[in-house]
Amino acid sequence: MRAIRNLETGHTARPRKQSLLLIAKALGLPSGEIGRLMRRPGAGHHPAPPGLAPAELPAAPHHRLVGRSTHLRSLQAHLSAAQDGSTGRPAVVVGPPGAGKTALVLQAAHGVRDRFPDGQVFVDLHPNTSTAPLTPDEIVPRVLRSLGAGPVAVHPEEAAARLRDALSRRCVLVVLDNVDSEAQVRPLLMDGSCNAVLVAARRELSALTGQFRQHIDVLDDGEALRMLEDLLGAARTAAERSAASRVLRLCGGLPLALHIAGLWLSGRPHRSLRDLADRLTNEQDRLRFLRVGDLSLEASVAACYSSLPASVRAALLRLRRMSGDFGVDDMLPEVTASPGMAADLLDELIDRQLAHAVGTVTDGRRLYRLHDPVRQYVTYGPVGSWHPERITGQVWLPRQAAHSG
Repeated sequence: MRAIRNLETGHTARPRKQSLLLIAKALGLPSGEIGRLMRRPGAGHHPAPPGLAPAELPAAPHHRLVGRSTHLRSLQAHLSAAQDGSTGRPAVVVGPPGAGKTALVLQAAHGVRDRFPDGQVFVDLHPNTSTAPLTPDEIVPRVLRSLGAGPVAVHPEEAAARLRDALSRRCVLVVLDNVDSEAQVRPLLMDGSCNAVLVAARRELSALTGQFRQHIDVLDDGEALRMLEDLLGAARTAAERSAASRVLRLCGGLPLALHIAGLWLSGRPHRSLRDLADRLTNEQDRLRFLRVGDLSLEASVAACYSSLPASVRAALLRLRRMSGDFGVDDMLPEVTASPGMAADLLDELIDRQLAHAVGTVTDGRRLYRLHDPVRQYVTYGPVGSWHPERITGQVWLPRQAAHSG
């Protein structure tokens, strides 16, 4: 009512987007018609001042995202629907370490960036393990600065209000990487605007109601082989099919591990696939060898591990004694003191994408398993570390050191 009165009296020149959406919905316009209305020039859209539209997206992956085409299409369709004002639903990609969450999110963001003329903001909430993740009170001024929305307020509540106001006047895509909690996302969510929020999450964000969730997992054998063929060529993998199968199995279907393996081999045309398979056979050395340049599977696992609460890290270290699949009863009493605590810990590990359920046995017990890179990380420790308590009475050495005497 106030918006209409201000328009009629000439107090304002044009409606804000929220007012236009409210009128359109009150008139019962279908979603598609609302989208057409909002896309009309000047329809409540206040473009960013010239030169202030941020373009912060890192480069999209240059390789094909094998096994992710369905996820990619779904994400881009959801983000494109932001034009009808349905942006209260963030798009969330979740999966285990090394599953390729960031690559998928960046590919999706680049595919729709033209639909967000006021810019694209990218925030890595935990870029390295030596710093703490960004808090919600740090994220808000960070996004405000990207939008060029003037001086940032000192009080967090005022800063959040300014961010909502700035977003209401723009059509922006905000991409958040390495998200660990719902509180990091909430300040960016608002109904009745053409903004969109795309998230790569390390854990399930169950408290974000209405989210558009995409869970990604390891690749199946066929997809993993296609990824290796993309990097090495079908002829090279076919010439050593047995060794290629070993590499695929030892990489566990993880896109990051397969990408590193392919890059390692493509940079060494004189080395065979069998050479790499032999290097990866001993799991004590596997994380150390799955790295090339600044890409490292261990770094991906370490980032997730470093963000865990101390109690979960301690329990995870005790779980390294478990060999193979395990159930709640197997965790007593060394890992937790009661079945209830064991079940809660498993829920936490599954929620954080560090473990997964593998089925049931004949007596009805459900079995679980740590993701292989996570188990290797907590069992053998980071590269270059030494844990004298790891195996009582023994000292672990890399296989190459043992062979060299």
